[in-house]
Amino acid sequence: MKIAFKNPRLQALLSDDKSRLSPGMTDMVADNVDLSEMVWGFEPNYVVPPGWTLEDALQENALSPDDLARSTGMSVEHINRLLTGEAPLTYVIAIQLEAATGVLAGFWNDLERGYRTDLVRLAKEDRLSRSLGLLDDLPIAEMTRLGLIADRDEPDNRLREALGFFGVEDASGLTEAWSRSPAARFRGQPDSDPGALAVWLRLGELESEHIPCQPWNPDLFREALDAARSLTVCDHPGDWYPQLVAECARAGAALVTAPEIAGAPVSGAARWPAPQRALIQLRLRNEWSDIFWFSFFHEAAHLLDEPRQPIYVNFQDRRQDQAEHAADAFARRFLIPPPYDQQLGGLRTPAEAETFADDLGVHPGIVVGRLQHDRIWPPGRGDHLRRPLDWALRQPEPGIV
Repeated sequence: MKIAFKNPRLQALLSDDKSRLSPGMTDMVADNVDLSEMVWGFEPNYVVPPGWTLEDALQENALSPDDLARSTGMSVEHINRLLTGEAPLTYVIAIQLEAATGVLAGFWNDLERGYRTDLVRLAKEDRLSRSLGLLDDLPIAEMTRLGLIADRDEPDNRLREALGFFGVEDASGLTEAWSRSPAARFRGQPDSDPGALAVWLRLGELESEHIPCQPWNPDLFREALDAARSLTVCDHPGDWYPQLVAECARAGAALVTAPEIAGAPVSGAARWPAPQRALIQLRLRNEWSDIFWFSFFHEAAHLLDEPRQPIYVNFQDRRQDQAEHAADAFARRFLIPPPYDQQLGGLRTPAEAETFADDLGVHPGIVVGRLQHDRIWPPGRGDHLRRPLDWALRQPEPGIV
């Protein structure tokens, strides 16, 4: 696309003598300007109203604002407002300017469009600069370490990266998202950083988007829990994790894991991203498998609660409300039913624990973990029966529909 003029005098200046042009007009009608080949990545920190170029065009045509007002029917006041950028240069005005100056209407339209776009961009940049304090509320170092955002030196670029992670366009969007975030409910939690918790929960949301689920079905979910209990006998995540994800997805629950984030001392969370879609998020950490399974059944219990709560977060310090204690009780009962409590309390040797676990259909590590937790056995006894999780052996979540 070439810049073109209907005025023969101005068009002739494109190819030869530029000495009679003002600096502004020289920029406007530079030799062989091809707008399709210009580098559009440059974003100046200032704006240029179309009126500046209009002023140059008036000079080249020996026109004054009064002359332009008479030829277009606009008031001199309105012409002056066009020159300063206060008044918009509409399509109708662009046609009038074409007739008065010989500069094509499309050129004036492009200038106006670019000017208004730059005004919006600079306003957005200004809001961003005034919102850099939000960086203090986010675990930027952790987010960079985990590869969630690029390592940027400039604060404004770091904030842009954070906005992208949360899926919002500007700082006001981030503030609004935080106010609606489940993390907002836990601002008073001791040793918990609301920003870190928001990042951890956002990780779960992003991961869950890759797991297709059927609509929520509580009966199928109870069946999934029965299947999950039988999977506890498997040693390595690669043997049971894909099937566990699939069983949950068929019942309408996305199961995801997310790495630990400093400032978010959580074991897991359960919530409802949509009315017919549940989400269980567990901490991704190399720990005892029995702890993972207990956390899974704990979060699963929340999904069966009535009435539903928007979110449940299980903090590691165990200072919990009634719902969390009820979920603990559910997990305990589901893994080792109450009729077996007396027999559990009489176990004395690892061999007895193995036999007991075999009769129950669970991994021996679950029995040992319970014995240690209830202080029936001292810490360390029977640890050889517990299995540390090695998430490196985990297979990618399958696409289950």
